[in-house]
Amino acid sequence: GNVRVFCRVRPYLPHENVAHACEVVSPTEVRVSSNGEPSKTFKFDKVFSPSASQEDVFLDVQPTIKSALDGHNICIFSYGQTGTGKTYTMEGQKGAPGIVPRTLQQLFKDKNLPTSDYRFTLSMLEIYKGTLRDLLVPRPTRLTDPPAKSLNIHLSVSDHVEVENLTEYVIDNLSDALKFYRKGTRARSTSSTSSNESSSRSHCLVRVNIVRKSQLDKVSRSKVWLIDLGGSERFFKTQAWGKVLEEGKSINVSLTALGDVISALQKKQAHIPYRNSKLTQILRDCLGCNSKVVMFVHASPKEEDSAETTCSLTFAARARGIHLSRDCAAKSREREARISSIVQKMEALEGECQRLSVDIQALESTVNEKKR
Repeated sequence: GNVRVFCRVRPYLPHENVAHACEVVSPTEVRVSSNGEPSKTFKFDKVFSPSASQEDVFLDVQPTIKSALDGHNICIFSYGQTGTGKTYTMEGQKGAPGIVPRTLQQLFKDKNLPTSDYRFTLSMLEIYKGTLRDLLVPRPTRLTDPPAKSLNIHLSVSDHVEVENLTEYVIDNLSDALKFYRKGTRARSTSSTSSNESSSRSHCLVRVNIVRKSQLDKVSRSKVWLIDLGGSERFFKTQAWGKVLEEGKSINVSLTALGDVISALQKKQAHIPYRNSKLTQILRDCLGCNSKVVMFVHASPKEEDSAETTCSLTFAARARGIHLSRDCAAKSREREARISSIVQKMEALEGECQRLSVDIQALESTVNEKKR
C-alpha cells in the first residue's frame, strides 16, 4: 500500500510570538506562509492541529499496529526540524504517553486472541554520528570494562535486514516492555542547542519482533519499527559548535540519504540507494514487501521557521507518493524467478553428480576385475 503521512503542528510556547505562519486549514491540509511570500498548501492523510492530544494522534495509528499481529512489518517514524515535538509524539511525557508506549500497550491488549499464540522480543538502538549503539547494553565506564560488541547490518538469505549482536529481550507483559523502553530512552544521546534545551542528537529505533503461531502450528514473523529521527538543523540557527555541530552534521547527512531513498522509490527507479547510510540500510526492511509505513512530519508554527517547515512538508509530500505494493510485487516475481533458476541449476547438477557416480562405480568395477 501507500506510505501514510500525518502532519502534526506543534503549539506555540509561552515565550513565542503568535504569527500563524503554519495553519491547519482542513483535517487534511496545512498552509505555510511567510514574509509576504505566496502561501503554499500541503495535503496529507491527516493533519493534527496544535490542540490535538496524544490519544487523538494514536487513534489514527491503531489500525496499523493491529496489522503487525497479522504478519505485516510496520514502521512508524517521526520527521521534522529540531524542536518541533518529534520526541514528544513518539515518547511522550508523564501523563501523556506517546506512540511507543501506547503501541506496546496495544500489542499486549490485542495479543490475547483465541486463534494464535504470540511471542514478543524488544530491542532498542540509536544511530549516533553514523555508528550503531545498543541502548539496552550499559556503556563501558572503566578501562577494565569489556567493550560493547559492534553492531553490523546485513541482509539475510530471505532478503530481510538483520542487526548482528543487537540484544533482544523477551517481553511477557507491558510492565517489562516499558521498563526496557525507559532504560533505553535514558541512555540516548542528547544535548542543548539554541533551538531545543534537550535536543536528541541521534536517531532512536525501537524494534519489536513478533512470532505468531496459529492453531494449525503455522508460524509467521513480523517486525514493528518505531523510530524517532534526529531533527534536521540549520547551524546558524542552532548556534551549534564542537561536538554538537558534528552530531548535527551527521544527522543531516543521514536525513539527506533518506531523502534520496524516498525520491528513488517515488520515481520507481531500478536502483534504490539504501546503502548510503546506516539509517536507510535499516529502513530497507520497512520500505519492502509486506510492509506498512506511517510517517509523522512535524511542523513549527513560527514564522522564522517557515523555510524549514516548507522543506519538511515538501519531503513528506514526496513520501506520500510512494506505492510499496507495486514494487513489492515486482520484487517478489524477480525473487521467485531467481529461486526457480537456482533450483533448475541444482537439479541439473544433481543429475550430473548421479551420472558421475555411475561412471565411478563402473570404473571401480573394471579396476577390481583387472586386479583379479
